[in-house]
Amino acid sequence: MTNLKCSVYSCMHHKGDHCCKPNIKVEGPRAMSSGETECASYAAKGHQNTVGTSTPNPQLEIVCSANECVYNKESKCHANNVSINTMGGQAGCSTFTKRN
Repeated sequence: MTNLKCSVYSCMHHKGDHCCKPNIKVEGPRAMSSGETECASYAAKGHQNTVGTSTPNPQLEIVCSANECVYNKESKCHANNVSINTMGGQAGCSTFTKRN
């Protein structure tokens, strides 16, 4: 499990700098920088909460399609700490680090 910090306050799953979902998905199969990633689990506040919980979850599984990220192993994030932030008007992974 990854320690996730989220600062996307406009997301309905955000609470106390964490996510209330049991897992999230980060997309960016062609991403070469963090700004080209996207939190596919983002849902704007005002949408119906289908997660069933409002308890912050600081450690969760992250499914990831950012193939060029050093932390992506078999479509799962293996970074110890991940930050999801608003980048260019969307929620993205600022932990993304391009493979050499």
